[in-house]
Amino acid sequence: IPAGGVNGVCSHSGRCEVDARAVDVSWLDIRVGVITAAEAHPESDKLYIETIDLGEPAGPRQILSGLAQHLPIDAVRGARVVVLCNLGSKKLGGVESQGMVLCAKGEGGLCFVTPPDGSAPGARVSFEGFAGEPEPNPKKLAKKKAWETCMPDLATDAEGVACYKGVAFATAEGKCTAAVRGAPIS
Repeated sequence: IPAGGVNGVCSHSGRCEVDARAVDVSWLDIRVGVITAAEAHPESDKLYIETIDLGEPAGPRQILSGLAQHLPIDAVRGARVVVLCNLGSKKLGGVESQGMVLCAKGEGGLCFVTPPDGSAPGARVSFEGFAGEPEPNPKKLAKKKAWETCMPDLATDAEGVACYKGVAFATAEGKCTAAVRGAPIS
């Protein structure tokens, strides 16, 4: 057995723990947000800089999205969205982004994945049959390639319901949807 065992992690004391949890959508921290402000990126004609309320005590997050060539800025401001929150910070066009807004994109265009009415900012999106808490460590999420593993299985169905492997994105208030049907989500 290699150092650390199968998918193992060893501490400096030599104690090893096996990480047997399979990578699936439960690793992703997907939450409801509201875009409270948006502006064009000063150096990119593709990016918007958004301020998104995710119900966090630290206040809203700044998230950059490549929506400028798909949606007018007035359609972005005030939008209720679904956000991937545990990717870790990343600079886009020299500006820090602290998450990713999920959108469906297909022949019908590009649109936000939207939470059901009544879902509060910060409400967690869950998936029936995929129990488990989101991975809090962005580095571990990246090392396990959790986003890259899950993304190919994210899509809207024929009714516009956002799904992972056919299971609806859901909050306590209902299912998340998108206007573009039968399209991949990223």
